[in-house]
Amino acid sequence: MMYDPRPFMSAAAAWQNATIAYSQMWVAAYEVIWRRSIDMALGRQTAAETTRMFFEKPVAFARAFEKAALAGVKQKGPAGTTLAAIKPIKNKAASNARRLRRRKSRR
Repeated sequence: MMYDPRPFMSAAAAWQNATIAYSQMWVAAYEVIWRRSIDMALGRQTAAETTRMFFEKPVAFARAFEKAALAGVKQKGPAGTTLAAIKPIKNKAASNARRLRRRKSRR
């Protein structure tokens, strides 16, 4: 009987994708925090941005929970469920970073 490495390689690739998504989320979130902190320190933070800052998080986390639950029901495994949970938060952080970056270039 020969050893088949494909299931292990598939699992490793799934965890690698989850790790990359988590790293991208972390970098985007760091940029958003940095840009908003600078705006607050310089008195440039708008009321709309402050409101957005508080209300976007529950929505993103609810979406992450929803996607993780669906991945669990579809039996995507631990790595697939983790990736499904990270993606909505990563996408929101990345879109915020892009939006704040564009806004800075117009000042």
